[in-house]
Amino acid sequence: MNRFLLLTLLILAACGRDREQHPQQFSYHPRFADIAVNPARLDRVDSLLQDYVDRGVIPHALTFVAKEGQVIHHKAFGWRDVEKRVPLQKDDIFRMYSQTKAITTIALLTLFEQGKFQLDDPVSNYLPEMTDRVLNTPTGDTATHRATTPVLIRHLLAHTAGINDAGIQWQDYETLEDLVKATVRQPLLYEPGSSWNYHPSADVWAYLVEYFSGQPLQEYLREAVLEPLGIKDMAYYYDPALAERFVTIYREQNGQLTPAPDMWSGKYPFSNDQRFAQGGTGLNGTIEGYARFCQMILNGGTFNGQRVLGRRTVEIMAKDQFTPEASAILNFRFGLGFHVYSGASDRWDVIRGGSPLVSPGALSWGGMGNTDYIIDPAENMIVLLYTNRVPDTKVWEKFLNTVYQALE
Repeated sequence: MNRFLLLTLLILAACGRDREQHPQQFSYHPRFADIAVNPARLDRVDSLLQDYVDRGVIPHALTFVAKEGQVIHHKAFGWRDVEKRVPLQKDDIFRMYSQTKAITTIALLTLFEQGKFQLDDPVSNYLPEMTDRVLNTPTGDTATHRATTPVLIRHLLAHTAGINDAGIQWQDYETLEDLVKATVRQPLLYEPGSSWNYHPSADVWAYLVEYFSGQPLQEYLREAVLEPLGIKDMAYYYDPALAERFVTIYREQNGQLTPAPDMWSGKYPFSNDQRFAQGGTGLNGTIEGYARFCQMILNGGTFNGQRVLGRRTVEIMAKDQFTPEASAILNFRFGLGFHVYSGASDRWDVIRGGSPLVSPGALSWGGMGNTDYIIDPAENMIVLLYTNRVPDTKVWEKFLNTVYQALE
């Protein structure tokens, strides 16, 4: 055999292995003989979720579990609208709240890959309004001192910047730029990089998406992330005709589930004025759409035949960004956009909820309305559970137990 033909065969074989390791579409007909899953033990997922619905703890639940790209559990339980007895459907649209953050993180990192900035660039290079003052104490005293280090873009994505949004009401602003410039003028809560405060920095990095791309956030998200992945029905704003596909949000009051306010104060998702979009919240979508996003991360940046991020960038996202001092205090790990499971001592169960069965190195986050996901490279698996019910319940943790116990 000549050397050229041998090289060609080796390349084709490698490509074939890569396709097997990084599926570009989901298979909805799993070959359980080929994957280490016991299908009979997956019945425990059904029993758990149906029991929670029957007892009125949750109004509904929707699952999406894929191992090696094969969908091993994707079922709907309960009611989209309990009062009207409308059954939940697999393509119903959920409010995803903070699940928005990972999507907008990816958008900014695509611009990083285009050479627009470095992760350790000071934010003030691109946003001159960015303060360099730090409160002497996080609450009460308004006295400040100059920060010893500037706020870096890396700090934003890890929620370690100390961005202070006290007194800022996002409903008062018509554009993301106006909101961000008002927010970053306020003194920081702590020295950049020294601690963790969740949420306010997301709008700042979303503004940087607009700054570097020259496009509105919604437009760039659609072109750079959603359309390449084949994600449909994920957006900030919708035609009112789609309102019937939106899941009713419920909250517990006096032991009963009752419909809850939408918590958007009229801006989302059916407003006529659709200019405003945030980096940390506001996206809505289907579970299958977000599963496509999760599978892209699991695949190292590619899905649907499209490369959204480079492999090395995804690897950086999965690295803990805390200093040793901050890690010792916080006792959990956070990368760029994701919580990173570190093992049994992880404080994640206090912050959001998790399972000791989840592999160290797995990535996760969730939304205020109780939409959650795990991206587990060690098991080559993604796990999603959606409900729209507040406040939190322990169903997510127990659901994870029932999924992971089915692995052979």
